[in-house]
Amino acid sequence: MDNNGNNGNGKELPKLERPKRALVLSGGGARGAYQVGVLKALAELGIEFDMAFGTSVGGINAAFYVQGKLSQLEDLWCSISATDVFRLPTMNQLRHLLIGHRWGLLDTGPLEEMLYREMDLEKFKSSQTKVGFITTDLCTLETRIISTDDIKSRRHLVDTLMASSALPILFPARHVNGEGFWIDGGLVRNTPMQAAINLGAKEIYIVLLQAENDGSCPTNILQVLSRCADILLYASARDGIRLLRQYNKIIETQAPETAMQHRLDINVFQPQNQVNYTVLDISAAHSKALIKQGYEEATHLITTKITQDQLFSLS
Repeated sequence: MDNNGNNGNGKELPKLERPKRALVLSGGGARGAYQVGVLKALAELGIEFDMAFGTSVGGINAAFYVQGKLSQLEDLWCSISATDVFRLPTMNQLRHLLIGHRWGLLDTGPLEEMLYREMDLEKFKSSQTKVGFITTDLCTLETRIISTDDIKSRRHLVDTLMASSALPILFPARHVNGEGFWIDGGLVRNTPMQAAINLGAKEIYIVLLQAENDGSCPTNILQVLSRCADILLYASARDGIRLLRQYNKIIETQAPETAMQHRLDINVFQPQNQVNYTVLDISAAHSKALIKQGYEEATHLITTKITQDQLFSLS
């Protein structure tokens, strides 16, 4: 082959297109800052995505990412506190909760106000990376992926993000387009792998937010509820990854050339060191530590993989 990409007969070889690539961001509340560090590392390595799927805080991070607001997202996480996301209920709100006129223990007004400030519908809709947000309707038990093409207004976008982030009991459920009673879809499908496969993704980058815990017992009702949410979110994420690995095993039983064409390249990022923050432990100090951890671990994982691939190609 010459320097112009010809095969020696004067004919130019066809350029190989990279496989379709999907980003999957799971839920995990305050630990969502870890995803920012991973995204920062991937961006510096030039890794871009055709599609992104997010549940709960993963959906919010995905919405910022596709708008090209990664640096703003990092700044936001590095200055955030719990009161920027939720407020404790007043006595009047607690009474409304007990008689059925209120559907979440915490007031998420601050989060909604922040999303209205930060979401740019034009940038969101024009992004080359298409997004799917996961949410579940408490009325019908339907779990739905609401995509970029479905969203028609900034209010619709904010309602969808609020619904996808609505941890039952803690955060109030949400009407979307005036219908349903939508909550965090991550409790059912924390990592929407099947959707990525159905849309043709061959490379899938998954960022989980659960890690080893120190084994300490909850000391109040909020910690009990957030620990229960952790159990459900992590169980859902494990099921999703198990699905992908089973898919690859089935593909490997086919003819070698067919298996190579259809096998999925799965990249899983997950905190390697102990993380003792619950989904509600939101603080700038925690966020900075998690961003640093995510950045360093993702950089190491990807650069190690690149080196291994290069060695394999030379063997």
